[in-house]
Order: sequence, then C-alpha cells, then structure tokens
Amino acid sequence: MGNGRSANGRPIPDDEGPVARITAAIRELAYASWAHYQAELDRDTSRALFERVYLGHYSTIDTYVIKLIDDYGLDVKLDEAIAEPFRSHVDIDVSAFGRALVASATIYTLLAAPVGVWVFTEEIG
Repeated sequence: MGNGRSANGRPIPDDEGPVARITAAIRELAYASWAHYQAELDRDTSRALFERVYLGHYSTIDTYVIKLIDDYGLDVKLDEAIAEPFRSHVDIDVSAFGRALVASATIYTLLAAPVGVWVFTEEIG
C-alpha cells in the first residue's frame, strides 16, 4: 500500500527497524556462542550449518516447548481426542517434555547470558 500499513490497516513490520536490528544482533551472538562451542569440539563452524540447526532464542527450554505445543496444535488435538470430564485431567508436562528433548539429543541449548537459552537441533557437521 505504500503507507507502511497492510490491507487490513495493521502496520507492516520494518525489516530495518529497531526490532529487526535487535533480532539480528541476538542471532549474531547465538552464532558466535555456537561457533565457539563447535570449535571446542572440533566440529564444523560454518554459517550454513548454523542456519540449519539454530531454532531460536527463548527465555527457557520450557518456553521453547510451549511454542512447539502451540505450533503442532497438541492441546487442540487433545481437546479433539479426549472428551470431558477426562480432558480436564490430561495435560502435557512441559518441563518433562523439555528434559526428554535434551536427554534424547533432539535439541541442545547454550546459555544466552544474561537471559535465556539458544536452542539448536542436534545436527553434527
């Protein structure tokens, strides 16, 4: 539309705005931390591998798991599969799910000091 707004009137995100710059800075810090970790293990530190394995920055592993639950619609699927009154007694243990992902080497995390974790898939280059 040319006025910085979408057809529904909402602002269009500015790819060069402050949020985009902060997101890019966080990603660069994640790459530096990941590359250092990979180098200590004598593994591939290529940017291409990083782009494949980097899943994002989250405040905790639980926050990442909650995003997975939402992305896959797991609560909705439980709602559809389990009728009340039973559904009110069935819930996903977010913390246990996160621990299981790490224990099974599906994901790994690096501390994103001072806040949060960077989450990666366990693809080894």
